Amino acid sequence: MSLEPLFSWFTEEIQYVLFFIIIVLLMVAVFKRAWLFAAGVLIAGSIIGIFVLNPDLILGLSEWFNKKLKIGQ
Repeated sequence: MSLEPLFSWFTEEIQYVLFFIIIVLLMVAVFKRAWLFAAGVLIAGSIIGIFVLNPDLILGLSEWFNKKLKIGQ
């Protein structure tokens, strides 16, 4: 028995929640004409979304930081 179906279902649901939160925050920012807040929401949402859509990317990023900072060698 594998947990892969549960993991894929969970990541799909997190995607929907994340997109809903981003849309709501963007609507609030545009209504208040807070353009810097809207840009921040888009940037932060896209960075978080990258890791939600492709969680294996975190491993590559941590290995890259390890090589640059020479930690653990």
